[in-house]
Amino acid sequence: MYGILVLGDSISYGRGEFLNLGWAGRLKKDFESKDPYNCLFNLGIPGDTSTTLLNRFEIEISSRIRPIYPGDKFIIMIAVGVNDSRGINSPTNNQTKKEEFKKNITELIKIAKEYTKNVIILGLTPVDETITNPFEDTYFLNDIIHEYNKILEESTKNKAVFIDLFDELIKLDYKELLADGLHPNKEGYEKIYQIIKNSLVL
Repeated sequence: MYGILVLGDSISYGRGEFLNLGWAGRLKKDFESKDPYNCLFNLGIPGDTSTTLLNRFEIEISSRIRPIYPGDKFIIMIAVGVNDSRGINSPTNNQTKKEEFKKNITELIKIAKEYTKNVIILGLTPVDETITNPFEDTYFLNDIIHEYNKILEESTKNKAVFIDLFDELIKLDYKELLADGLHPNKEGYEKIYQIIKNSLVL
């Protein structure tokens, strides 16, 4: 059996697309069609930050990674950080301070590596600032999101695989790939899925 655990926020969950298919749903369909014993668990929770993910992380993993046969393999994909970067009441009052974010990501990778050597950190996605500044009562700014994205990249060095979604999407007409300025639409999720699929070695 080959299993993939996706742990993250609303963009992992698939918010912004009808039926919440998202990139993880597309990957699940493709991955599980290749072998009836393959499975992908979408454990994305809207609103999650690195702190709230850390609180549930090991319980989620230990409940699902249970190797039965010698050939069983698992991948843990961590997709969190946009909510950490959001400004509360002002653009610079970030939900999670950068040092704490770095500490949380380092701890998430450490825990994941206790269960599998195959750990993937997904980069963050850009936003349409004309809509997200503010977004409800919070602020999402691309410059700040990019800073948190760099923390993710730096935290993975020699520890995990990093898939840089931000730099790939920012080169495109990314605003057309968003449903509400923050969450991807159908085309956005399709593009994210293709980037991730092309980066995976299964």
